[in-house]
Amino acid sequence: MKISEIGEFGLINRISKDTIVNPKNILLGIGDDCAAYYTSTDKIVLATCDMLVENIHFTLSTCSPRQLGKKAIAVNISDIAAMGGIPRQALLSLGSSSDTSVEFIDQLADGMKEEAKLFEVNIVGGDTVRSPLGLVINVTLIGEVEPELIVRRSTAKPGDLIMVTGELGGSAAGLSLLLEEKKYSSVPLNIAEEVKSAHLSPTPRIKEGRIIARERLANSMIDISDGLASDLIRICEASTVGAKVYASKIPILSAAKEVGRLIKKDPLDLALYGGEDYELLFTVSPKEADNIIKLLKKELNAKVSVIGEIREEKEGIKLENLQGKVVDLQPKGYNHFRR
Repeated sequence: MKISEIGEFGLINRISKDTIVNPKNILLGIGDDCAAYYTSTDKIVLATCDMLVENIHFTLSTCSPRQLGKKAIAVNISDIAAMGGIPRQALLSLGSSSDTSVEFIDQLADGMKEEAKLFEVNIVGGDTVRSPLGLVINVTLIGEVEPELIVRRSTAKPGDLIMVTGELGGSAAGLSLLLEEKKYSSVPLNIAEEVKSAHLSPTPRIKEGRIIARERLANSMIDISDGLASDLIRICEASTVGAKVYASKIPILSAAKEVGRLIKKDPLDLALYGGEDYELLFTVSPKEADNIIKLLKKELNAKVSVIGEIREEKEGIKLENLQGKVVDLQPKGYNHFRR
């Protein structure tokens, strides 16, 4: 059997079996946005890592080394945000060819340091190796959260409302332009720059995640890295529930709508399946929805939208499309090993 037959998440499920040999102090292992373990009575450690591989996650023709460095840190910080935590220390592993210029690495490191400084994260160590097949960046991030505030993806409840921060689709629209810039040269410059920035320079929602955790408002939460559809399905599978999402309620970035129109890509598809928006997707009891909307508006001037509800598992995971037809929500987000 080949990896392509089981896909990325099937592979993760296989690897995750029997990985905890000493369960003392372990709260969560493989299967959530972060691992979690106790080191003291008042904090839980959060640990996460993300690897970026040249020509899989990025191409050097479409991003600067500084942008790449910032994003390498940001995508990890987003995982900490998804659990209501605070990022603290980072470890960097870097694989590069011997021919890479020192100036390139300097700029890459500058981007990492810039993003880390924004969130008061120390880069405390790591590793460097020669990589003859391209640039590889792996960041391991350690954070912490109070035991009573940690938010998991496995605790959604039937009756919860499904909510999302910000607006979606910008990153996927930006990636489309970056990959085929000449083909889509008709896109106005200001709109093109907005969606490219959404892809190249995502903003981790640490502040939003901390407020949601601090007020104990969410029953479950995840960050949108592989697409709204895929990441909602992860919550549902982890929580053993179903869901219904309303296409008409999904907040799509205006610039992404305009790009979709110009390049003939459905903006709804960009929002549902594009990925790398790094917004927070979470579920709350209906009585708390207005509180979250008002609180995030007041403290951060942040937008939050209700896009659906959690249902019993037997009802499946559904999408009511723009024509009012209810269909199965397909997990068509990014998957490394699916053909």
